[in-house]
Amino acid sequence: MTTVVPFKARGVRAELQRALEERVPIRIHRERIQPGVIHGYVVALSRDFCLVAEVGDAIRFDGYIAIAVADISTLESELAREFVDRALALRGEKLKVPADFRLDDWAAIARSAAAVAPLISVNMLEDEDGEISYVGQIVDIDANAIVLRELDPNAAWYPDTGAYEFAAIGSIGFGSGYLEALWQVAGAPGGPLSPRVPASDTVH
Repeated sequence: MTTVVPFKARGVRAELQRALEERVPIRIHRERIQPGVIHGYVVALSRDFCLVAEVGDAIRFDGYIAIAVADISTLESELAREFVDRALALRGEKLKVPADFRLDDWAAIARSAAAVAPLISVNMLEDEDGEISYVGQIVDIDANAIVLRELDPNAAWYPDTGAYEFAAIGSIGFGSGYLEALWQVAGAPGGPLSPRVPASDTVH
């Protein structure tokens, strides 16, 4: 059982800024969005978004996730900070901050993620299911949506694209072990693209 201690009630963004400056391992809850916890280190912060280097259950870094500050319900600092920091160091796990990562909006986040990783996960808010993940490469970013050429769970490329509207995005992930494994199996997409699938057909 992990022991946590809440930050003082100074406001979520102020506590994210503190976590960023002090490199404190934290646990983030987004009760309105998704059950469970995001565990890791804040590595970038803007007015509306933050980027977290996730730490998995095996106490290893496992990619990054960008989330909206407004979606955070509670923020906790780990009492086991010394253990987490030391375990990562003993395992040779170093905290890496993606260079020039933009957190202006979902479009900037998607472009920045695609600049450092071959695959991204666009995690969409669906009414009863929380977030549903769509994994692929960016084909286009228009005024309202990210257009992906996606992979299925068996690492096979779909022949068409899907458009995912900014308004329904819950988070964007990249650089995890799972995404790296998908890329290793799938390789770069080949073959022509079929006509684009409308956003209304992919997001419910």
